[in-house]
Amino acid sequence: MLTNSVTTYGAVTKSFHWLIALLILTMIPLGIYANGLPFDTGEQLARKAWLFSLHKTIGVAIFFTALARITWAISQPKPGLLNADKKLESFLAELVHWLLYASLILVPLTGWVHHAATTGFAPIWWPFGQSLPFVPKDEHVAQTFSSLHIIFERVLVVAILLHVAGALKHHVIDKDVTLKRMLPGTTEPDALPAQHKSMTPAFGAVGIYAAALLIGTSLGLFSSHEHEHSHDHSEAALRQHLPLILQQLQKAAGRCRTARFPSL
Repeated sequence: MLTNSVTTYGAVTKSFHWLIALLILTMIPLGIYANGLPFDTGEQLARKAWLFSLHKTIGVAIFFTALARITWAISQPKPGLLNADKKLESFLAELVHWLLYASLILVPLTGWVHHAATTGFAPIWWPFGQSLPFVPKDEHVAQTFSSLHIIFERVLVVAILLHVAGALKHHVIDKDVTLKRMLPGTTEPDALPAQHKSMTPAFGAVGIYAAALLIGTSLGLFSSHEHEHSHDHSEAALRQHLPLILQQLQKAAGRCRTARFPSL
């Protein structure tokens, strides 16, 4: 079954879910790893730039996949919660879903704007250019969206952890089919409790994002003289040493041209 029903998820929704999960579980560790790499030599700089390009390209892929996922979700019936009769649990479940949907758009978008506002290195691997409409090459814009990117990324990580914890609770403690409904095949619950539609979780997600922004501001992330986001420093260092990166890549290309390979 490709489409959703009021009791279970279809194959398209499941495919979107696990594809985005795979991309996120690749992108976040990759970004952390790339940030921590040294850049003392041309070879190290070239490696760091390559990993940043991969990180950014995956981020753009997540952005468009998330847009498609949300568009599909709007067109489909939403399977009911199996714990809808537990008001607090159902509220938290809906709240985390709102946080996830928002984060899947905001995290890659703010990173993309940051990239477009810098003059730089580590391009996104696609044929449509590195700029965005209405985004100037401006250090203040880059700094602002770099701060937003790191704040929203933290919200995304917390939302993912809560989402996983909730799924495991359903599977291990409640022993219902909430997790199984997102696995391959068709799993129907025995019965659905009465559902309660409310926008309160959405407003709660907005409140959490507002609180995250306030915390980020209090930590000085938007202050030009205190802004010390490691991603910015890594990019600045890489831009500064771009000639070394190109030189290293040219040497690598030269070695490939002169290398002798055994005949097959």
